Amino acid sequence: MKKKKNQTKLFFLLIIVVIVTLTGLYVFQISEMSRVSYLASNKEVEIDSLKKENSGLKLSISKNKNLVSVEERIKEKGYDKVGKINYMVVSGNTVAANQKN
Repeated sequence: MKKKKNQTKLFFLLIIVVIVTLTGLYVFQISEMSRVSYLASNKEVEIDSLKKENSGLKLSISKNKNLVSVEERIKEKGYDKVGKINYMVVSGNTVAANQKN
């Protein structure tokens, strides 16, 4: 009789241990799934940000290539870069005067 009581107690203890273990594993899986989901969401936001930055960089490269070709065409036409600018000083407020003879 005492042996049956011990076996029954051991059986219930084993069931409780299994239930606690399975509950712990379930909670661990749920927390791991939410962590992975959070990381995936953050990575998607980062990917979108990088795609926008990539588009901006492609546009910038395109503009720079266009600018280089414009500068090359200017040199081909014989224009030079201006090194120093000389300004003309005009006395008075008039730039040109209409003189009739």
